Amino acid sequence: MGIQGWMRVEVLTVGRELLIGKTVNTNAHWIGGRLARMGTRLSRITTVDDDLREISSSVRESLRRKPEFMVVVGGLGPTPDDMTLAGIAKGLHRRLALNGEALRMVRDHYVEMGRGDLKLTSARRKMARLPLGATPLKNTVGTAPGVRLEARGTIIFALPGVPREMKSVFRRSPEGEIRQRLGRLHTRTVILKLERIFESTLAPILKRTMKRYPNVYIKSHPKGVEEGVSKIELDVVVVSKRRADSTKISEMIASELKREVARAGGTVLSTR
Repeated sequence: MGIQGWMRVEVLTVGRELLIGKTVNTNAHWIGGRLARMGTRLSRITTVDDDLREISSSVRESLRRKPEFMVVVGGLGPTPDDMTLAGIAKGLHRRLALNGEALRMVRDHYVEMGRGDLKLTSARRKMARLPLGATPLKNTVGTAPGVRLEARGTIIFALPGVPREMKSVFRRSPEGEIRQRLGRLHTRTVILKLERIFESTLAPILKRTMKRYPNVYIKSHPKGVEEGVSKIELDVVVVSKRRADSTKISEMIASELKREVARAGGTVLSTR
């Protein structure tokens, strides 16, 4: 009935700060939400330390799962702990080489900042050393270019870790390519607010519904119990090539769930 399957997209975020609780991984959260609005979703989020072995092994593991896209975030800067591109190169058994176009992007950024007098030191040139076969992506907000390359049928994007830079590069490059691969899709989300039904009672209802609609995302979120009344928020997400199909199917599922919940003694307070 026009329901679409999910395309496999994985995110690898790099940075010890994400692992020790210093920085919240808002980049992965933002990318996940962005992809969901496009009509697909993340299959996996992996976070690793600033370590060549960790980065390279994670890249190889991801490629074995054959995602259409892998988005690697963080570690493209000039400092020694920024080793994402070296890790990707190691994982792909490629060498790093100075990329002329990337070097021009780095130089142009300093000129635009009014610092064209800055010498392109080895640390600054490091941001232009890319895995062989990679293409630099313009970063209009910061210095380090993003990177695009292909390996074993997977398109890999490496993006800066600074959220403002990451979002800018993602919108300019990966997003367009992912949208093109997906085609035009319409996403319809229905949220049901339930009361007086426990998750254990709701579980068999959801199991039957998910069996009837295997490509629809259905997820319950318990909101606790207040004064003896259980509260659950239920998400239903339908993705289709036709807007009419996504609307029709989501409303049909919502109606079925309302009836089932009422039969089980629960109440649907609101739908949005």
